[in-house]
Order: sequence, then structure tokens, then C-alpha cells
Amino acid sequence: MNDLILPLGAGLANVFSWPNILIPVFGTVLAMIPAFLPGIGGASVAALMIVLTLTWDPVSVLLLFGALTGGATFMGSITAILFNIPGNASSAAVLLDGYPMARNGQARTAIACAATASAVGSLVGVVLLLMILPAVRPLLLHFGPAERFLFAVWGLTAIIAIPNSSAARALGATLLGLTLAMVGTDPRSSAPRWTFGSYELFEGISPIIMLLGFFTLAEVISWRRSYDLQPSRMGEAGDGSVREGILSVFRHWGLTARSALIGTFVGIIPGVGGTVASFVAYGQAAQGASGDRSRFGKGDIRGVIAPEAAVDAKDGGSLLPVMAFGLPGSEGGVILLSVLAIHGLTPGTPMLTTELSLAYTLIFALLLSNFLTSVLGLAFTPLLARLTRLRIDRIALPVLVVGLVTVVQINGVLMDLYLAIGFALLGYLFKRFDWPRIPFVIAFVLGGFLETNLQLSLQLITVDRLQPLERPAVLVILGLIALSLWWMIRKGDRAAGPTGGRSRHEMRFTAGLLVLTGVLAAQAMAGAPAYSAFAQAAVWGTGLVLALILIAGWRQRAPEAEPFLPPTHRLPFALLVLMPGLIWLAGLPLAMATLVATWMLMDNLADRPRPWWVLCCAVVTGIGTWAYIDKVAIIRLPPSLLSGLTGWPI
Repeated sequence: MNDLILPLGAGLANVFSWPNILIPVFGTVLAMIPAFLPGIGGASVAALMIVLTLTWDPVSVLLLFGALTGGATFMGSITAILFNIPGNASSAAVLLDGYPMARNGQARTAIACAATASAVGSLVGVVLLLMILPAVRPLLLHFGPAERFLFAVWGLTAIIAIPNSSAARALGATLLGLTLAMVGTDPRSSAPRWTFGSYELFEGISPIIMLLGFFTLAEVISWRRSYDLQPSRMGEAGDGSVREGILSVFRHWGLTARSALIGTFVGIIPGVGGTVASFVAYGQAAQGASGDRSRFGKGDIRGVIAPEAAVDAKDGGSLLPVMAFGLPGSEGGVILLSVLAIHGLTPGTPMLTTELSLAYTLIFALLLSNFLTSVLGLAFTPLLARLTRLRIDRIALPVLVVGLVTVVQINGVLMDLYLAIGFALLGYLFKRFDWPRIPFVIAFVLGGFLETNLQLSLQLITVDRLQPLERPAVLVILGLIALSLWWMIRKGDRAAGPTGGRSRHEMRFTAGLLVLTGVLAAQAMAGAPAYSAFAQAAVWGTGLVLALILIAGWRQRAPEAEPFLPPTHRLPFALLVLMPGLIWLAGLPLAMATLVATWMLMDNLADRPRPWWVLCCAVVTGIGTWAYIDKVAIIRLPPSLLSGLTGWPI
């Protein structure tokens, strides 16, 4: 017992002694700032701090990086609640009900609820981590590829069964997400798959690029439309009550505890991450909710509690595979593992025995950071809630410019920008025609994880090294999958209304998705050896479901009530469509300058600016883009057509 109590006390002393406590406070604030800015995240800050802390002692380093890990989690939910843009991937589930609450004048309630659920979830995650830390090794050794595969399948079935979405459209979106996730190379043969000759696609499509496009860039169009149609809805009801937000977490204590348990369990599994934790918790909240479930997705506070408690509880659980086996489950885990290696700390037996006090130091630094973010979130809730009155249409253009440049600087290739624009258009049309976006996103994130673990499981079964039905964890997860499928079949399409009555515009959108799927299916047939049975099943299953949706909808189509593209968002939509061509023709700096000038001259939502002001903004944007890409990020982009013809460095 002393082997646990003494290191526990040493870890507490390392965190809460003076002046050590200043380090996690500094790390928390440092992590909160970029986490509040959509699309930036805290990974780049943490990577920079690796270089700046090379000479630090191990205790100080663990205090800082424990805080950096925890400080970024909650703040990403603020932008999700206020602006419908997740500050990080794991905050995407919070926007489903957090943003509608803000739109309904309950911004303070939503933020306070998220802050409180964050603190409670973090506490549960850390307490559970401390309880199971001594026995973690045998537990994790029994969780193999079969369990990982089935757990991901359970997450997908739970998301498809969310009551507010049509099961058919949710299934189609899920299969489409799985298909696009497999762009790149086959994990078994390394043969190219759906790359269409592009070397930039050989490594696949980054989930970060997809999320930036599908949510951040797509949301800019929604901003412009929303403020033209409903310029003053936010804040009409006083922005809600902080007290109500805090009490709601304890009023739904069963949901809070269950979500925190899910988050901790998901965090323990290497490679799954906070995005899965938040969406699985949201799906379980929607399935297990008592009373009126139709409010989910429309401003139900339970839809804020569940993902927020889960994603913060995940932080505690995610430390387990890193410390015990050196298995990171996210970018933060990779950075933390690198820090441990640089400072001579070995994950595994040493970290859990002779260096156990350092492990506790890391855990308590994480807990302190999560509590600090929640306290600061509650303290600044009234101020943050006022941001809902911000004229977002006035900042839509700067956000679009920053978002496009951010996409390019992530990997330094223009293909990422083209992909992000494609996902932006797809994400907006999903929202426009009420297609469920979350099943697509979670399937995309889990696609590679599913295929890799499925192939590993099949190979182990082939050589008689795995008997799935003899493993207790497999049987438990199969039972959970069966319950989700039963719920989905029982629910049917009742929650989403009848399948008919859809507009011709939606049918045209569905037909466009079917054409895209047909192209991918034809490519899969032409290069059959490089496409696994899993990939073939995903693409052909997508085509089948989309065809059935199209046939059912076309038979009962409704009369047109509005145009395919409402006038208020035709301009940003068209500019996004034209951006790849502009970049190929004139280069990124000139294309960005053209984007700004066109937007400002043609925008009829505000007073028309004077031509000299438009010219100044365009020039500053072009020069700023060039300076950032060439001098700060030091990225060498391919020359444009105009550059090749004139010899100008653009």
C-alpha cells in the first residue's frame, strides 16, 4: 500500500507546492487561447513547447504538458456553442445542442453546463484512472484488434440510431464517410486506392482537413445566411442562467456519470480518442433519454452534458495507454510520448513502479488544468455569452480567409485546400438538406481504424490465433451492438418523419452523391486487387443506400418551396467553388486577394465599401498571405499558370 500512497503524496506535492503550481496555471492559459480559435488547436503550441523545455527537469515538464493536455479540451466547446464551429474535433458533438441553445437565448446556460460537466467528467476520469492504475496491464493486454473493431462498430450503430435523424440517410452518410476515409493506400498491400494519380492523396485525407472544411468553412456560408434572415434572435431571452446550467449537470446526475464512464473507457483504448468518446456518449444519451427525445439536436441540455462529460473524462483515461504501453491515441498523446522520451522517462513498468510519482504528477496536473478551465469558463460566462450578439456576418470574410490559409499551412500542400473546399461544400449541402452530418464525420474518423483492426482480426483468425466468441469483451460489445440495432429498427424513421415529401433539390443533391459514389465504385472495380473487401462493401453499400433513398424520395417528392441556393449565400458558395481554379491560375496570394475584393464589392448585406478601401483590403490580404506562407510557415507551393507564363514569384 505504501508503494501507492507515497508516490501519490509526492505527485500531489509536485503539483500544489510553490512555485510549481504556477507551471500548470501557465500551461492551462497557454492551451486555452489557441483552443478557443477554430481550426488552430493546441497541438502546434505543445510542439513548440517541446523545444523550449529541453533543459527543464522532468517534474516541471510533466506539469506543463499535463496542463497543455487538459487546457485545450473545454475551450473548444465555447466556439461550438456560440458560433456552431468546434474549436477542436472532440467538441463537434457539443454543437448539436449547444448552438441551438445559444440561438434560443440560453448561451449562459449552455456554457455553464459545459463548464460544470467538464469539471465533473475530468474528476471522474482521474478518480477511475487512479483506481485502475495498479491493475491496468492485464486489462489492456486483453483488449485486442477484435475488441477495437467491434467497439468502433458499436459507436457507429449508436450514432445512426440517434432519434433526430432518418435511419436511411444516417446509414448513407455513414457509409459515405467510411468510403472517403479509405482514400489513400490499402493498409495491407500499400497499393494506391482512390488517389486518381495524385501523390498528395497517398497518405489519405487528414481528419483535420475534413473537419476544417466540413464545419469551419461550411459554417461561414451559414453565418451569412443566418444573419440576413434572423439578425437579432440571439440574446433575446437574456442569454440564460449560469445557475441553471450548473444545476442541470447534477439534476441529470445519472447521465453525467454514465457519460464520464464512457469517456474514461474510450480514452483507455489507444487510438480511439475524444471525438469517438463525445459522439458515443451523445448517442447513448439520445437513446437512453426519458421523456421527450425530439429535443435532441434542437437545444436539449442533455446533449451538452453527455459529450462534455465524456470528452473531459477521456483525458484521464487516455493517459493510461501512454504511460503503460507507450501507445498514443491522439496528437496530444504523440507529443506527450515524445516529451517522455526526450527527458528519459520510459513508459511501461518503470513509469508505473519506480517513477510512479511522476505519473501521478502528470495526472494531477491534468486534473488541475481541467478544473482551471472550468472555473475560468464559469467566471467569464456572462462575457462569453455576449459574443452571441456579435455580428458574425461582419467577420465571416476574415474567418474564411484565415481558415483557407490555415488549411494550407497544416501540411504545406494545396491538395489539402482543395479537399477542404470540397468538404465545405458537402458539409453545407448536408446541412441545407437536413442530412445528418455527425454519422458522416464519425465514420470518416473511424474508417481507417475499423479497416486496420478488421484485417488484423481476420489474419489472427486465419492462423488460429484468435477465437472471438471465446473472449468476454467481444461478447459484451456484441451485446451493445445488438441493443443499438434493436433500438434503430424499433425506432425506424419515426423520429425523422416520413421518407416522402422531399424537394426535388434534395433529390438532385442525393443524385449528385450517387454519381460521386458511382465514380468511386467504378475505380474500385478497375483496380480490384488494391481494394479490400471492406472497401468494396463500403462503396457499393453507399451506392445501394443512396439509390434506395433517391427512389423513395422521388416517388413522393414535394413541391419546391425555395431555390436550390438561397440568394443570401450564393456569393460565398460560388467563391468557394471558384477558389481551386483561381489558385491554379493565379496562385494562392492573388486568389485570396481576388476573393476579398469580390466578396466586398458584391456583398449586399452591408453598406458597400468605397473602392479604395476594397483595394487596400485586397492588397493587404494578398501580401499577408504571401508573407505568411513564404516567410513564416516557409512553405514552397507549386507555381501557378500565371507564374509560369510571366516568371513572377506568385
